[in-house]
Amino acid sequence: MKIKKDNLIVFIFILISSLFISIPLIKLNIQYDDGIQHVIRLIETMREIKSGNILAEVMQNLCNGFGYSWNLFYSPLTAFAPLIFRIFGFSYGTCLKLFMFFISIFSGYSMYFFMKKILKNKSIDEGRKNAISILAASLYIMAPYRLTDMYMRIAVAELTSFVFIPIIFNGLYTIINQKQKSLILAFGVSGLILSHTLIAFYTAIFCVIYLLVNIKEIKKTELIELIKNIAISLLATSFYWVPLIESRFATNYEVFNQAHMVREDALSILKVEPIELFIIKDNRLAYFLGIPVIVGLIFTILMIKNKKISDRKNYYLFLILGIICATLTLDFIPFEKFPGFMKMMQFSFRLLEFSTFFITVIVSLNYGLAFNKFSLFPLIVILCVMADLLIPITRNINFNEEYYNEQALIQGIPVTEGTGRVHAGCASFEYLPSKAFNNRSYIESRGDIAIVLDGDVEISDFEKNGLTCTFKAKGNGTIELPYIYYIGYSAKVDNENFDVTESENGFCQIKLNNEHLQEIKFNYRGTIAMKTSLFVSILTVTLLIVIIIIGRYETIK
Repeated sequence: MKIKKDNLIVFIFILISSLFISIPLIKLNIQYDDGIQHVIRLIETMREIKSGNILAEVMQNLCNGFGYSWNLFYSPLTAFAPLIFRIFGFSYGTCLKLFMFFISIFSGYSMYFFMKKILKNKSIDEGRKNAISILAASLYIMAPYRLTDMYMRIAVAELTSFVFIPIIFNGLYTIINQKQKSLILAFGVSGLILSHTLIAFYTAIFCVIYLLVNIKEIKKTELIELIKNIAISLLATSFYWVPLIESRFATNYEVFNQAHMVREDALSILKVEPIELFIIKDNRLAYFLGIPVIVGLIFTILMIKNKKISDRKNYYLFLILGIICATLTLDFIPFEKFPGFMKMMQFSFRLLEFSTFFITVIVSLNYGLAFNKFSLFPLIVILCVMADLLIPITRNINFNEEYYNEQALIQGIPVTEGTGRVHAGCASFEYLPSKAFNNRSYIESRGDIAIVLDGDVEISDFEKNGLTCTFKAKGNGTIELPYIYYIGYSAKVDNENFDVTESENGFCQIKLNNEHLQEIKFNYRGTIAMKTSLFVSILTVTLLIVIIIIGRYETIK
């Protein structure tokens, strides 16, 4: 009975915290900042699914109907998961809002279970363990930078990554410190890879640091378990990263161009002023830590003095990493002069996500262990203070009416000569081939037809339907088709496969050398590597489900 009561309390606190910070979603202009990109991505993903392109690698309606790929390059979880709510008839914008609400709940639970894992073998009563874990979950849900992602940047993918960082460290702690076999790490790594590639890369760096600090704890058994988890996560997510790598070597895409993706002016302008760690300024993102968090950090002195921390090694590691991550965002740090792999983060303030995670763990432990009694009353007081301090954030949130109605977005926003560098549905065109990006005026003016680039070729009966076109042609020369070049397109000339290459305009082209009239069919089928990696992912996930079911059956038995 007590276990059920404790579970109910946990659920209530996490639900209330999530509901509280989700109130602004009701009036939020979901198309603000990155929001419009995510709404259109949902629309186009659904369009592709209905057309039979289940993984929706290329979105046929974007870039004036020439196709544009998000899902070959951008982690796919946020393109598919919000569409679950379409089953219930919600608009695409509402689907995105509901998704962000549930992400808040999942983030709270992932942090709660991580803290419970840390406290599992501590000599304190269960009531206090629950209170500390609930505090961690609620502080994590209400973290100002998490709300920045949710409301000011509408950075849905980065917001989703908050769920998986605690899961990853939960898995590491289970394997290394508790010496248990577990698939938690594999689940966390898989989820993070499918949520946000950049955050996954930097999380890997912090995980390596964690492993080095705990190197003496890693014996042969733990090493095998770590390798097994990483291998499983790579196999399970191969349907995403294998085509990504294949695209990297197929041609030059802007997303792999550091000059496009890293803007040093943005790195400089969007740094954090030291005062912003304590307060929020008008028309700025929410960088502040919050008074309850700062007070909790000050309690570190008390914890060290009274020797209340048993696992000092990891406690100090989390404390140092949290402080370093926050410090590196400040305006006096020359982040724009850091090595290229660091600058690929694009904005130094992204380090606040990691600072949020590490500092939340420290602050929750400090509050929970600094006093002889820590239960629901002090927990409620801390959370009420934190909630009150979050209210000023709303003045920097955009509550204006939406820019477009969804019907206009469904029809598609054309790329015109006035579009500029950023466009609804195409972001900053970073997923274009470099040739197409450097010649965007061609996209604006090109007709939706097959064009003879050179030679003497006659084309007739041209028909285009989404990612498929058919026509007849004869002669010798090069034909450019009305599709931007991505891997996975194929051409058949009289049922014989023809190579599809990239034109100087960044479009697909084929070369003919036949004086007889030929039937040509061009469509998107995916590559062999795509199909193989998808099969590997499905097989891996299926086997995992079977293993988990068998494992539970044996435990019950």
